[in-house]
Amino acid sequence: MLFDVKNRICTLTLNRPKIMNAFNEQMLRELQDALDQIHADKEMKVVILEGAGGNFSSGAELSARNQSLSATDLHEIMKHFGMWIQAIRDLRQPVITKVRGVAAGGGANLALSGDFVVATHQARFIQPFINIGLILDLGGTYFLPRLVGLAKARELAMLGEEIRGEDAASSGLIYKSCPDENIDEVVSTLAQKISQKSPAAMTLIKKGLDKSFDMSLDEILAWEAAKQTELIQSAEHQQYLKWFLQTRKNNA
Repeated sequence: MLFDVKNRICTLTLNRPKIMNAFNEQMLRELQDALDQIHADKEMKVVILEGAGGNFSSGAELSARNQSLSATDLHEIMKHFGMWIQAIRDLRQPVITKVRGVAAGGGANLALSGDFVVATHQARFIQPFINIGLILDLGGTYFLPRLVGLAKARELAMLGEEIRGEDAASSGLIYKSCPDENIDEVVSTLAQKISQKSPAAMTLIKKGLDKSFDMSLDEILAWEAAKQTELIQSAEHQQYLKWFLQTRKNNA
Protein backbone atom coordinates (compact mmCIF):
# COMPACT_ATOMS: atom_id res chain seq x y z
CA MET A 1 0.00 0.00 0.00
CA LEU A 2 1.42 3.37 -1.04
CA PHE A 3 0.51 6.48 0.97
CA ASP A 4 1.08 9.99 -0.40
CA VAL A 5 -0.17 13.37 0.84
CA LYS A 6 -0.06 16.66 -1.08
CA ASN A 7 -2.05 19.81 -0.36
CA ARG A 8 -4.19 18.00 2.23
CA ILE A 9 -5.21 15.40 -0.37
CA CYS A 10 -4.21 11.82 0.42
CA THR A 11 -3.67 9.25 -2.34
CA LEU A 12 -3.75 5.58 -1.37
CA THR A 13 -2.51 3.11 -3.96
CA LEU A 14 -3.19 -0.63 -3.90
CA ASN A 15 0.26 -1.88 -4.80
CA ARG A 16 0.31 -5.46 -6.02
CA PRO A 17 0.30 -4.77 -9.75
CA LYS A 18 1.66 -8.17 -10.81
CA ILE A 19 -1.56 -9.81 -9.63
CA MET A 20 -3.88 -6.93 -10.54
CA ASN A 21 -3.86 -5.60 -6.98
CA ALA A 22 -5.67 -8.59 -5.55
CA PHE A 23 -5.91 -8.02 -1.83
CA ASN A 24 -4.76 -10.28 0.96
CA GLU A 25 -4.55 -9.98 4.74
CA GLN A 26 -1.39 -7.87 4.61
CA MET A 27 -2.98 -5.33 2.26
CA LEU A 28 -6.03 -5.36 4.51
CA ARG A 29 -3.89 -4.42 7.52
CA GLU A 30 -1.98 -1.75 5.59
CA LEU A 31 -5.12 -0.11 4.26
CA GLN A 32 -6.78 -0.21 7.67
CA ASP A 33 -3.73 1.48 9.23
CA ALA A 34 -3.84 4.14 6.52
CA LEU A 35 -7.56 4.74 7.06
CA ASP A 36 -7.02 5.08 10.81
CA GLN A 37 -4.29 7.65 10.17
CA ILE A 38 -6.48 9.60 7.76
CA HIS A 39 -9.46 9.55 10.13
CA ALA A 40 -7.32 11.03 12.90
CA ASP A 41 -5.89 13.81 10.69
CA LYS A 42 -8.18 16.83 10.94
CA GLU A 43 -6.24 18.64 8.19
CA MET A 44 -6.86 16.00 5.53
CA LYS A 45 -9.58 17.11 3.10
CA VAL A 46 -9.92 14.38 0.44
CA VAL A 47 -8.86 10.77 -0.10
CA ILE A 48 -8.10 9.25 -3.51
CA LEU A 49 -7.97 5.45 -3.77
CA GLU A 50 -6.46 3.85 -6.87
CA GLY A 51 -4.60 0.77 -8.06
CA ALA A 52 -1.05 0.50 -9.36
CA GLY A 53 -0.07 -0.84 -12.77
CA GLY A 54 -3.14 -0.13 -14.89
CA ASN A 55 -5.81 -1.99 -12.89
CA PHE A 56 -7.85 -1.06 -9.83
CA SER A 57 -8.24 -4.49 -8.20
CA SER A 58 -9.25 -8.02 -9.15
CA GLY A 59 -10.67 -8.55 -5.65
CA ALA A 60 -9.62 -10.95 -2.93
CA GLU A 61 -6.66 -13.17 -3.75
CA LEU A 62 -7.77 -16.69 -4.58
CA SER A 63 -5.49 -19.38 -3.23
CA ALA A 64 -5.48 -23.01 -2.17
CA ARG A 65 -4.99 -21.80 1.40
CA ASN A 66 -8.50 -20.38 1.44
CA GLN A 67 -9.93 -23.85 0.90
CA SER A 68 -8.03 -25.23 3.88
CA LEU A 69 -9.19 -22.60 6.36
CA SER A 70 -11.81 -23.45 8.93
CA ALA A 71 -15.25 -21.88 8.73
CA THR A 72 -14.36 -19.78 11.78
CA ASP A 73 -11.17 -18.45 10.22
CA LEU A 74 -12.86 -17.71 6.90
CA HIS A 75 -15.68 -15.91 8.69
CA GLU A 76 -13.18 -13.74 10.58
CA ILE A 77 -11.44 -12.78 7.33
CA MET A 78 -14.75 -11.88 5.69
CA LYS A 79 -15.77 -9.81 8.72
CA HIS A 80 -12.48 -7.92 8.49
CA PHE A 81 -13.13 -7.19 4.81
CA GLY A 82 -16.49 -5.79 5.87
CA MET A 83 -14.84 -3.63 8.54
CA TRP A 84 -12.52 -2.32 5.84
CA ILE A 85 -15.48 -1.11 3.75
CA GLN A 86 -17.19 0.35 6.82
CA ALA A 87 -14.02 2.26 7.70
CA ILE A 88 -14.01 3.84 4.24
CA ARG A 89 -17.67 4.82 4.49
CA ASP A 90 -17.11 6.20 8.01
CA LEU A 91 -14.26 8.52 7.00
CA ARG A 92 -15.00 12.19 7.60
CA GLN A 93 -13.31 12.96 4.28
CA PRO A 94 -14.94 12.32 0.90
CA VAL A 95 -13.32 9.42 -0.96
CA ILE A 96 -12.68 9.41 -4.71
CA THR A 97 -11.95 6.03 -6.25
CA LYS A 98 -10.01 6.21 -9.51
CA VAL A 99 -10.56 3.15 -11.68
CA ARG A 100 -8.42 2.04 -14.57
CA GLY A 101 -8.55 -1.44 -16.08
CA VAL A 102 -10.26 -4.13 -14.04
CA ALA A 103 -12.38 -3.68 -10.91
CA ALA A 104 -13.71 -7.16 -10.28
CA GLY A 105 -15.48 -8.92 -7.43
CA GLY A 106 -14.54 -7.40 -4.11
CA GLY A 107 -12.36 -4.97 -6.07
CA ALA A 108 -15.45 -3.63 -7.86
CA ASN A 109 -17.27 -3.18 -4.56
CA LEU A 110 -14.23 -1.54 -2.98
CA ALA A 111 -14.36 0.95 -5.85
CA LEU A 112 -18.10 1.50 -5.36
CA SER A 113 -17.53 2.29 -1.68
CA GLY A 114 -16.12 5.68 -2.73
CA ASP A 115 -18.24 8.82 -2.59
CA PHE A 116 -17.17 9.66 -6.14
CA VAL A 117 -16.13 6.90 -8.55
CA VAL A 118 -14.25 8.11 -11.64
CA ALA A 119 -13.29 5.53 -14.25
CA THR A 120 -11.89 5.42 -17.73
CA HIS A 121 -14.39 4.73 -20.52
CA GLN A 122 -12.89 1.26 -20.97
CA ALA A 123 -12.59 0.32 -17.28
CA ARG A 124 -14.30 -3.00 -16.53
CA PHE A 125 -16.58 -3.43 -13.52
CA ILE A 126 -17.42 -7.10 -12.96
CA GLN A 127 -19.44 -8.93 -10.30
CA PRO A 128 -18.26 -12.48 -11.13
CA PHE A 129 -19.43 -14.12 -7.90
CA ILE A 130 -22.37 -15.99 -9.45
CA ASN A 131 -19.98 -17.62 -11.94
CA ILE A 132 -18.06 -19.32 -9.12
CA GLY A 133 -21.01 -20.10 -6.86
CA LEU A 134 -20.66 -17.19 -4.44
CA ILE A 135 -22.68 -14.14 -3.39
CA LEU A 136 -21.60 -10.50 -3.49
CA ASP A 137 -19.27 -9.34 -0.75
CA LEU A 138 -17.52 -6.17 0.45
CA GLY A 139 -20.86 -4.36 0.42
CA GLY A 140 -21.96 -5.19 -3.11
CA THR A 141 -25.43 -6.23 -1.91
CA TYR A 142 -25.75 -2.78 -0.31
CA PHE A 143 -24.19 -0.62 -3.03
CA LEU A 144 -25.69 -2.02 -6.25
CA PRO A 145 -29.43 -1.52 -5.63
CA ARG A 146 -28.84 1.89 -4.07
CA LEU A 147 -26.81 3.06 -7.05
CA VAL A 148 -28.72 1.58 -10.00
CA GLY A 149 -31.99 0.17 -8.65
CA LEU A 150 -33.06 -3.44 -8.25
CA ALA A 151 -33.53 -4.32 -11.92
CA LYS A 152 -30.01 -3.29 -12.95
CA ALA A 153 -28.57 -4.69 -9.71
CA ARG A 154 -30.09 -8.07 -10.55
CA GLU A 155 -28.55 -7.95 -14.01
CA LEU A 156 -25.07 -7.16 -12.71
CA ALA A 157 -25.18 -9.58 -9.78
CA MET A 158 -27.14 -12.51 -11.19
CA LEU A 159 -25.60 -12.63 -14.67
CA GLY A 160 -22.07 -11.71 -13.66
CA GLU A 161 -21.37 -9.81 -16.86
CA GLU A 162 -19.01 -6.86 -17.04
CA ILE A 163 -20.02 -3.25 -17.53
CA ARG A 164 -17.61 -0.74 -19.03
CA GLY A 165 -16.87 2.61 -17.44
CA GLU A 166 -18.87 4.63 -19.97
CA ASP A 167 -21.99 2.50 -19.46
CA ALA A 168 -21.42 2.46 -15.69
CA ALA A 169 -21.53 6.26 -15.70
CA SER A 170 -24.64 6.48 -17.88
CA SER A 171 -26.49 3.97 -15.66
CA GLY A 172 -25.62 5.84 -12.46
CA LEU A 173 -23.36 3.11 -11.10
CA ILE A 174 -20.45 5.57 -10.95
CA TYR A 175 -20.02 9.34 -10.90
CA LYS A 176 -18.16 9.86 -14.18
CA SER A 177 -16.09 8.23 -16.91
CA CYS A 178 -13.50 9.81 -19.16
CA PRO A 179 -10.76 8.87 -21.64
CA ASP A 180 -7.80 7.11 -20.03
CA GLU A 181 -5.42 9.94 -20.83
CA ASN A 182 -7.65 12.42 -18.96
CA ILE A 183 -8.42 10.54 -15.76
CA ASP A 184 -5.53 11.93 -13.70
CA GLU A 185 -6.57 15.49 -14.52
CA VAL A 186 -10.27 14.80 -13.95
CA VAL A 187 -9.63 13.26 -10.53
CA SER A 188 -7.16 15.98 -9.53
CA THR A 189 -9.62 18.73 -10.49
CA LEU A 190 -12.43 17.02 -8.57
CA ALA A 191 -10.24 16.56 -5.50
CA GLN A 192 -9.22 20.22 -5.55
CA LYS A 193 -12.86 21.31 -5.87
CA ILE A 194 -13.91 19.14 -2.94
CA SER A 195 -10.97 20.33 -0.83
CA GLN A 196 -12.29 23.90 -1.01
CA LYS A 197 -15.66 22.99 0.52
CA SER A 198 -16.56 23.18 4.20
CA PRO A 199 -15.18 20.04 5.94
CA ALA A 200 -17.85 20.03 8.65
CA ALA A 201 -20.72 20.37 6.19
CA MET A 202 -19.17 17.81 3.83
CA THR A 203 -18.86 15.26 6.62
CA LEU A 204 -22.47 15.71 7.73
CA ILE A 205 -23.83 15.64 4.16
CA LYS A 206 -21.95 12.39 3.57
CA LYS A 207 -23.27 10.89 6.82
CA GLY A 208 -26.82 12.11 6.26
CA LEU A 209 -27.10 10.67 2.75
CA ASP A 210 -25.81 7.31 3.96
CA LYS A 211 -28.27 7.23 6.87
CA SER A 212 -31.25 8.43 4.83
CA PHE A 213 -32.25 4.99 3.52
CA ASP A 214 -32.80 3.78 7.07
CA MET A 215 -34.71 6.84 8.32
CA SER A 216 -38.27 8.07 7.98
CA LEU A 217 -39.00 11.58 6.74
CA ASP A 218 -39.77 12.66 10.32
CA GLU A 219 -36.41 11.33 11.50
CA ILE A 220 -34.54 13.01 8.64
CA LEU A 221 -36.22 16.36 9.28
CA ALA A 222 -35.32 16.15 12.97
CA TRP A 223 -31.73 15.19 12.16
CA GLU A 224 -31.42 18.05 9.63
CA ALA A 225 -32.83 20.58 12.09
CA ALA A 226 -30.36 19.56 14.81
CA LYS A 227 -27.28 19.46 12.60
CA GLN A 228 -28.15 22.62 10.67
CA THR A 229 -28.49 24.49 13.97
CA GLU A 230 -24.98 23.38 14.96
CA LEU A 231 -23.50 24.45 11.62
CA ILE A 232 -25.20 27.84 11.49
CA GLN A 233 -23.64 28.69 14.85
CA SER A 234 -20.16 27.55 13.83
CA ALA A 235 -17.20 29.76 12.96
CA GLU A 236 -16.60 27.65 9.88
CA HIS A 237 -20.02 28.57 8.47
CA GLN A 238 -19.34 32.27 9.05
CA GLN A 239 -16.01 31.96 7.25
CA TYR A 240 -17.50 30.20 4.23
CA LEU A 241 -20.51 32.53 4.14
CA LYS A 242 -18.22 35.57 4.07
CA TRP A 243 -16.15 34.02 1.28
CA PHE A 244 -19.30 33.09 -0.70
CA LEU A 245 -20.81 36.56 -0.47
CA GLN A 246 -17.53 38.23 -1.41
CA THR A 247 -17.14 35.93 -4.44
CA ARG A 248 -20.69 36.66 -5.57
CA LYS A 249 -20.09 40.39 -5.19
CA ASN A 250 -16.87 40.19 -7.23
CA ASN A 251 -18.66 38.28 -9.99
CA ALA A 252 -21.67 40.61 -10.14
